[in-house]
Parts: sequence; C-alpha cells; structure tokens
Amino acid sequence: MTKILLRAKLDDCLTRWHAAGFDVVGPVRKNNISQYATVDRTGELDLDIILPDRTLKDLFFPQTEPMFSYRISKQKIDTEEYLPPGRQRIIFGARACDASAMAIDDPLFGWDYQDTYWFKRRNETVIVTIACTAADEFCMCTSLKLAPDSTLGSDILLRPLGDNSGWQVEELTDRGREAFSRIEALLEESPAQTAALADVPIKFDLDVCREWLQNPENFESHFWKEISMRCIGCGTCTFLCPTCHCFDFQDEGDTYTGIRRKNWDSCSFALFTMHTSGHNPRSTQSARWRQRIMHKFNYFPGKFNLNSCSGCGRCTRECPVDMGITETLQEITKLSQ
Repeated sequence: MTKILLRAKLDDCLTRWHAAGFDVVGPVRKNNISQYATVDRTGELDLDIILPDRTLKDLFFPQTEPMFSYRISKQKIDTEEYLPPGRQRIIFGARACDASAMAIDDPLFGWDYQDTYWFKRRNETVIVTIACTAADEFCMCTSLKLAPDSTLGSDILLRPLGDNSGWQVEELTDRGREAFSRIEALLEESPAQTAALADVPIKFDLDVCREWLQNPENFESHFWKEISMRCIGCGTCTFLCPTCHCFDFQDEGDTYTGIRRKNWDSCSFALFTMHTSGHNPRSTQSARWRQRIMHKFNYFPGKFNLNSCSGCGRCTRECPVDMGITETLQEITKLSQ
C-alpha cells in the first residue's frame, strides 16, 4: 500500500498548508511566461507543463537583491544588512532537473563561505517534485546521468498515476515528511499504478566529453571558434540556467548614502572578465563559450564531484540562434570517436 494524493484534494492541501504558515509556490503562466510563483488556489497551477520557462533559481538566488544600505558621515560609516524575509514555503510541482540544480549549487554556496541568503531560503523551503511523464526534444537529463524521476534536491517526489487522477507520494526528507504531515488526513492508502516516465534519449557521452575537456591540448582547439561562431553573447543561456551562479556587486546611491546590490552576471558577457587596465583575458566569444563548457563539465565536477548542469535543456530551447550545450557536447563526442 502506498500513499496517494488525489488532484481533487489539492485545494484542501493548499488551505491546510496556508493555515500552517506556508506560502505555496508552483508553475504558473503569467504574461505568457511560465514560471514558479506564489499561488492561492490550485486553478493557478500549470502542473502538466513539460518545464517552466524560468527556473527555481529565481526563488533562491534572485536576479537582483539588496545586501545592505550604507550612510557615510565624517566620523563613521553606518550599514544596515538586508536579509530575506523569514517565510516557510512549499514549492509544489517542481521538475526533477530544477530540484537537482538546487542541490548542485548547494556546495558552491556553502564551500569556503556560507552564503546566508542562499541557505536561509533553502532551509525555509520544501521542494515537492513531480516526476516527468513527458519531455521535448531539448530535455537531456539522462545525458547528465539523472532521470525524469531523480530525487536529488527534492524533499517529496510525486509519481503521476496512470489515470492522471493524482500522484503516488514518496517522502524523501524529514522536511518533506513534516510538510506532508499537515495534510496526512487528505492522503489515501491504496495500490497504485503509476504512469510511464518520459522517454529522454541520451544525446552525448558525458564521460568521453569530460576526458576530452581535461586534455590540455584541446584548450586551444580550433573547435571552440567553430562551435561558438553563432553566439551573440546575449546571456539568455546563463540567465535561464538553473545552475549558473555568477554575480556582481553594484553600489547604487550618491557619495554619502546608497545600497549595495547583488546582481546576476554572465560569463557570456564581454565585460565579465574586463580588467581595470583594459585587458580582457577572454576577449573573444569563443573563449567565453569555452569557459562556460569547461566550467560546467571540467572545473566544477573537479571541485565538487558534480556536473554544473541538470539537463533541463533551456539553454538550447530558448537560444535565439539555436545553439547550446547539447550541440557542443555532441560535437565533442564525435571528435573523440
């Protein structure tokens, strides 16, 4: 016997979670963009979408946020730190690639320095993932050795039932169990026939690619110029990537008062590595694209034993010139044969 959550009980679930002090977040469509946003009722949720346009990263690592304000006087500098508001929340209907991405970035934000902002939000959030039963041509989780039902980063995994009437509940963490204890009376126990998972074909050989990237002789390969020829450096791939995490600090204000903000940045931008002297060690788009691939599949796994990619496919899906990580790694796989 397994626990079952029926779609018909979702409104009651939201009511109980709200009463317990949780905000509920899920995939919704607003202004023709699908994104994770706070909901008050289940009618707002788009649970059958393959993948939202925006990622879970937005909820833990906002595109811009204030760090602190400052005021300079003759005698001293006064600062006031800004911290995220303390609100417990449940993300209902995350996809496995997005949930996995949060776990991939955890060691980065908790490495030699604990990012207070990231972990405050992480510790206040329960991620309820729905296993994927459909995929499009851009999905590539299996190529990253993940799966449509990966549990990495999730607190609860829901497996859709074969008749689409609800989900089989798998409780993965204490945080998830505590959240679902609030709706225990709404769950049923019965045998369950779950739907088949999405068929996501493997598109490249990850191990072969990493071996090629680790070879110093390939760092200056002409391949990088050829594969990056179409890239216009717009940064869409990095801003829509759930694992990309580069940021910059900017001070906004006048001589005596202001706010320091943390803003997303991108290795695709020409100014990303520009020195004060005017020298730019990555002055070409090919060097910047090489860095993106090297970081995700060579440097990051070398440091954290995780690939900085969860296979969501947004980089290719949303690229204005129809290129992305998949194409690059497919070409590297061919070069290695």
